[in-house]
Parts: sequence; C-alpha cells; structure tokens
Amino acid sequence: MKPNLLVLILFLSFFNSISNAQEFKLGKVSIAELQEKEHPKDPSAVAAILFKKGDVKFEYSQSEGFQMFTEVETRIKIYKKEGYDWANQNIRYYLSGNLKESVSVSDAVTYNLVDGKIEKTKLKTEGEFDENINKYWGQKKITMPNVKEGSIIEFHYTIKTKSLGSLREWSFQSSIPVNHSEFTTYIPEFFVYNTNKKGFIFPKATTKSYSKSISLTSKEREGLLVKTNIQQEEFTYQETQTIYLAENLPAMKEEAYVNNIENYTSSISHELSMTKFDNRPTKIYSLDWESVTKTIYEFEDFGLELNKSGYFEEDLKTVISGEKTRNETIGAIFNYVKSNIKWNGRYNFFCNDGVKSAYKNKTGNVAEINLMLTAMLRYAGFDANPVLVSTRSNGIALFPSLTLLIQLFQLLKHLKEYY
Repeated sequence: MKPNLLVLILFLSFFNSISNAQEFKLGKVSIAELQEKEHPKDPSAVAAILFKKGDVKFEYSQSEGFQMFTEVETRIKIYKKEGYDWANQNIRYYLSGNLKESVSVSDAVTYNLVDGKIEKTKLKTEGEFDENINKYWGQKKITMPNVKEGSIIEFHYTIKTKSLGSLREWSFQSSIPVNHSEFTTYIPEFFVYNTNKKGFIFPKATTKSYSKSISLTSKEREGLLVKTNIQQEEFTYQETQTIYLAENLPAMKEEAYVNNIENYTSSISHELSMTKFDNRPTKIYSLDWESVTKTIYEFEDFGLELNKSGYFEEDLKTVISGEKTRNETIGAIFNYVKSNIKWNGRYNFFCNDGVKSAYKNKTGNVAEINLMLTAMLRYAGFDANPVLVSTRSNGIALFPSLTLLIQLFQLLKHLKEYY
C-alpha cells in the first residue's frame, strides 16, 4: 500500500470516529440517540443519563464580594413509560435573608423522532414554577413537555449563591445508568476546600492552575470643588481548575439489606477548610468533634433553650415531690414530659418556637421536647446532657462536618427547619 493512501485511510478513520462520537453539548442530539430502543449495557433501564456536566465558578464584584455559580447541563434518554418521572426535575435552593439563592433554568427541550426527523418541544412557562418547602427552603420544579418512549430531554440550570461554606454535592451515579458524568471546579487561591469522596467508583481527576484577574474601581475626592478621581486597578490571583470525569456508570439499585444506597453511590463533596486573603490572617475551619459540640451549644435555639427552666419549675416541684429513689424521680420526669408534650412531627435538632412555647402549647419538635426533658433532669440534680444522632437517610458521618457548622451556624444562622 502506498504511504499516501495509508495516511488518507488513517485520517478518514480518525475523522469518522470523531463525527460519530457523542457531543456533550446541549442542542446536539443525534438521530442515533433518538433511535436507540434500550440502553446497550443495561436493557432493563427505564431511562439513562446520556451526560451530566457541572461547573462551579467563583465570581467577584466590589458590591457583593465573591459569589458562587453552579451550572449544570443534563441530557436524559427515556426508554420506557416507567421512566417518565425523569421528565420532572426539582432544584432545591435557600430563600431566606441575605443568603437567598437564585435558580434559573434555560435550554430545556424535549426531542422526539417524527417521520425520521428530529422534533423539538421547548419548555413553556407553565412547565416551570417555584414551590416553597418551608419559609427557608424552596425548589424550582420543571416538567418537560411532550415526553414519550424514546424521547430525549435536556436542560440547563444555574444556582447563584453567597454561601461559600460548601459546594453542592455531585453524584456521579444515579438510580439509572450514567454514560458520562463530568464535574469541574474553578477555585480561587483564597479558598481551600477539603474533598470528600463516597462510593466504589472513583472519577479521574485532572488539575491545572492559571492566572485570573479582577478589576477594582476606587474613587478619591479632592479640593474644595469636590473633584472626583476614578482609578482602575487590576488584581491578579491564581485559580485552580479540577475536572472530575467518570463514564459508563451502572445504575445504583436499592438492595434488600442496604439501609441507605447513597452511602455507596459514587459522589464528591467539598467543604471549606480555610480562607487565605492578602493582608489578613489565615482563618482555619477544620474542626474536631469537640469544636462541633462547642459550636452547637452556642446556637441560640439550642444551648440557650437548654438553660431555661423558669417556665416549668413550679410544676416540676410537684412531680418530683415526696420520697423517691433516683430511678423513680427520673421515671416521673420522663412520664410527665411524655404525657403532657406531644410531638408535632418535626425532626429538627434545634428549637423552632422555643421550649417555653412548646411547654405552654403542649406540643413541640424533637429538639424542644428533648431539651425540655434534659433541662428538667438537670433541675432535679441529675447530670444530664443531650445527645445528637443522625438518621440513616442522612448518610454516615465519617468526619466532623464543616457543612453542619458553616451552613447552620454562620450561613443559616436563623434557619429553624433544616430541610
């Protein structure tokens, strides 16, 4: 074979492989994808995530400081009617105070193959709405239109937040197969995050750093006529880009003896470890469990509520009066709380309306009832302390949680119903 012909064949083969490769960009749906009747590696799958890409970036403005932008692009293939639920998407966000987050959805389209041609149906206004979970949390809900067996849906959303304590957890796996999952972070040198991984499939990570600059404007006034001088200054810093990539991930299906499948699902989370700003001391956020305990006791809706006792003292004197053994006194207090205060169904670890209000209204959340019981035991002379435990649905805590401290203490200081 002549050398030139061999080069031509290799070039055409390479070009053909590129042209047939799936493009991980919204709006680039292929006929081959729409024609696919079942997932090639999991024929039982009702749907599959063809690709999911996330970017986390920090942007600076003089009026707002650093803000975090999380952008997510997703393409999902619907194989069976049982997969229609994937056409309904919920994006949670915080909606209270100066840490209020905003969510915007764009490029939401359903694709179908009609008479050999690709038909596009865009998401309309009535398919997108906001729902309040409680007064602190909301969720953006979208319902994709014209979904059928064989449809492909894709959408893009952006979350804007001032809360920099942690990045949104990124799950590489799901309850359906995932063909391509890519998560990229762009973190300025001022912020150092701990990276925590879960699951048995570890994504490939590549990192590089480069310079980035921001423009700062300053104004100076001088003279009796108040002349204003405007100066522009460029500030340069290093930014680190890290790309986490995983492909051909199997579906994570519920198992009979697995208490929480998310404990085994491949995912990654980032929690703030320290901040390092010029001309300021480094601030460390890495904590141990003792620090966690100390901080929780400083919550006004936890430690301060535990120290209150005036609201029950007169009633409790009657409950514990007479000659009683140690165990009898404990039992009397326990049964008094059990008989008089009903649980309102809320699992908060700190008070919502407060122990005094709960005692008066004879109903309260988990924290109000248990802190009230602890306070009564202490009043009666017992060495009693509250113990915080987590349900299985929250996952396994393998380290002192900065999310708990930063989000609940600094960022969600006034949150009373943690979602």
